[in-house]
Amino acid sequence: MKKEVYQLLSKQFKNRQEVMTEIINLQAILNLPKGTEHFLSDLHGEADAFKHLLRIASGVIKTKIELALGNELTLAEKNDLAALIYEPKDWLESRKKSSKNLKKEYKTVILRLLEVAKLVAAKYTRSKVRKALPDDYRYIIDELINMPPHSLVKAEYYGNIVQGIVDLGNADNFIEALCGVISRLAVDHMHIVGDVYDRGNGAAQIMEMLRGYHSVDIEWGNHDALWMGAHFGNKACVCNLLRINCAYRNLQGIENGYGINLRPLVTFALEEYRSGDLSSFAISDVFGKESDLETNDLLAKMTKAITVIQLKLENQLIKAHPEFGMDDRILYPSDTLTEKESALIDFITQEFTDNKRLKRDVEFMLSHGSMYRVHNGDLLMHGCVPSEENGEFSSVPVGKEFFSGKALYDRLDKLVRSAATGEEYSVDYMWYLWCGKKSPLFGRDKMNVYRKYFTSETETENKDPYYELVKSEKYCLKVLKEFGLTWKHSTIINGHVPVKVKDGERPESGKCRHITIDGGLSKAYRNKTGIGGYTLIKNSQGLFLAMHSMDEENEGWKKDSETRTLKLYDERILVKQTDNGKELEKQIAVLKGMLKDYYS
Repeated sequence: MKKEVYQLLSKQFKNRQEVMTEIINLQAILNLPKGTEHFLSDLHGEADAFKHLLRIASGVIKTKIELALGNELTLAEKNDLAALIYEPKDWLESRKKSSKNLKKEYKTVILRLLEVAKLVAAKYTRSKVRKALPDDYRYIIDELINMPPHSLVKAEYYGNIVQGIVDLGNADNFIEALCGVISRLAVDHMHIVGDVYDRGNGAAQIMEMLRGYHSVDIEWGNHDALWMGAHFGNKACVCNLLRINCAYRNLQGIENGYGINLRPLVTFALEEYRSGDLSSFAISDVFGKESDLETNDLLAKMTKAITVIQLKLENQLIKAHPEFGMDDRILYPSDTLTEKESALIDFITQEFTDNKRLKRDVEFMLSHGSMYRVHNGDLLMHGCVPSEENGEFSSVPVGKEFFSGKALYDRLDKLVRSAATGEEYSVDYMWYLWCGKKSPLFGRDKMNVYRKYFTSETETENKDPYYELVKSEKYCLKVLKEFGLTWKHSTIINGHVPVKVKDGERPESGKCRHITIDGGLSKAYRNKTGIGGYTLIKNSQGLFLAMHSMDEENEGWKKDSETRTLKLYDERILVKQTDNGKELEKQIAVLKGMLKDYYS
């Protein structure tokens, strides 16, 4: 095996000196500070909010400006520079209208941007920075950001380069390029801790942004499982997501975002439910006003039509899989679809399974996603580790076997991937992942769809004991140990459950061993949480929580987030202490072996 590895490497390294150079380069990387990680969860189709968070990097950009130029600029100047980096095109257009000496202002702002660029590039090797630079300006930016500090010898040379860019009328493009470099290097890696889909109508746009992002992973949420299940052909999943998007007035996210034809559902609903009581299916104006395309009456009829089909299909699944243990959820009196209902759901399901755009996005979900992720000493998962009140991990059925803790997550990760191949049981189980009473992605004992629409009764949806147990550091340490994490700063990072800040809830618990970062990014939750969402930043020095708010007066997002420190590490974390560092050390070991055996 060693011989084969060496043969492959010899195609990359032509001589012994090149091997030595690579070893020296990798060893140098190990001693750099680790890059910044950005954690987001529960995006729920809010494309504008996601775009905003990417632009400001949850406060990282402002922090870098402060570190680079904090003593040289006024607060107003720092805010202006941040606004430029966030929205360079808007800033440039504004300056062209208002500036009295545009060339002078351009030169000043380029020099300021270069100082910030130098700072964000300092965590990376020069070769990695070069790869992040735009082709048109790679040489110039590389020269400028690697200028030695206080260099008198080259000061005039660098000043002439900047002046030349301005005099040649190329400042706009160069400033935009520099802003892009800063944004790219400010965050090394992004984690999406579940739920890209539903409630907002921009999920397809979010997936497009994720596909173009330089380094990202996704921990699947229950809504992601619902959409994947729909694409894999689970009809109950199709019904659930249609019902949800009717209720939240987001059918355009399905029709325009993915080009899925819902006209047959409209026709069916108008024909079959033209009369009768629709009061329990009334659509709230909280999620927007009715339009010509989505009237309250039509949405109510569509909701009733798809809900009836959903409940019948769910009855079939529960009866076919007694191991789900959900017989108490067979509440609708029938599991037999009419001929028209069957034809309708067959047609719409085919729309989801054959859709090329959705196929592309689901494939990205599979290639960049997983049920959970252990990353740089932390445990990332959307929902919970199903548990009993005594703190023991619940035994959950998958087929004829039972799994708990990490073994359950590993088994379900394989199951989702087998569902992608069309394996029948796995496709059925995608619905259980969405709403099963011991699904780690759902985390509640029931979903009260039937009682909500067909009775006047109310029924409490009880959370899994996990959500109470994580208030204890002892339990958090047990969960972390289950997943192989024993670092003194290891943390469980969850999404899924909105933190009701206005009711006094806090995102951290268990002495900061557990953090929930769902704070209401979705419009549907902002009234409950009182804020516009949480995100998390982890860099070489610690863990920082950013709280985001809406600017009600201007009907947009506030440019600045409120950031507070959750953890500061005893010493700066270097690349060699990260997962990537461990991989680099393996590469170094192989290369050293190659160097030793090179001539043989």
